[in-house]
Amino acid sequence: MKRQADNEDLANFWRKHQADFLALVSPPMALFQVFDVLPDVYFFVKNASGQTLFCSRNLPSHHGFRSVEEMLGKTDQELTPGPMADAILADDQAIYETGQPLLKKMELWVDLLGLPTWHLCSKFPLKDRHGKVIGIMGVLRSVEWGNPDLPIDRTLEPAVQLLENNLKEFPGLECLSDHCFKSARQFQRLFKQMFGMGPREYWMKLRIREACHLLRLGTQEISDVAIELGFCDQSTFTVHFRRNVGVTPAHYAKQHHASDKHAHRTGRSKGSGFFDSHT
Repeated sequence: MKRQADNEDLANFWRKHQADFLALVSPPMALFQVFDVLPDVYFFVKNASGQTLFCSRNLPSHHGFRSVEEMLGKTDQELTPGPMADAILADDQAIYETGQPLLKKMELWVDLLGLPTWHLCSKFPLKDRHGKVIGIMGVLRSVEWGNPDLPIDRTLEPAVQLLENNLKEFPGLECLSDHCFKSARQFQRLFKQMFGMGPREYWMKLRIREACHLLRLGTQEISDVAIELGFCDQSTFTVHFRRNVGVTPAHYAKQHHASDKHAHRTGRSKGSGFFDSHT
């Protein structure tokens, strides 16, 4: 008992020392600069209103901003409106309600080209002295299949490759599960557990991602993009695109063509605008 009490006293001593030390750091955000030198890692802090208070210097360019200062105060609805923001807000609400972190969730995010890519996201509640959650701190890390540290069932990799290489026609559940040497039921369960969605929904998002890329290039008509990706007609393509992105293909193409022209006039690198939502 005495040893336990001594350990608690020592822990309390260092907690006080930590608090005293942090109070001396000026400015407090200087502690966050370590994230600026980590490749493919993005850091952010939001208050209870969802407004951006801090972020790593590599994050603003993903949303079309040239500096951290331009991104301050922006909410998820402003940065990535549509279904993507809805998913982010739902996760945030769960953290505020439970006070528990969200660890290593696989989700679609945006890359430097403005296209959605898979990232591993972890969020942590920030609490005041009374234990009330007053904000959220998080990190995003780009996902690569070759990274052994990622919590991914690699037996599903053949299926993912099949989906990525067959955007025009869905390979079929039996084909996907056979390539992974699993039963269809086992495959579906593992796939949804890892990606948070079924293989067909994942495949659709891959198609929409490629559609975004083609629309940004601006070398094809929308109807041609629809045909290239296997949609039966432009109307069906528009329905799926809007469901995932939040806007029509025509609006997306127009917006990003204007963004690219603005980037050229202002000297910003082409493609620094954000993907106007997916997820």
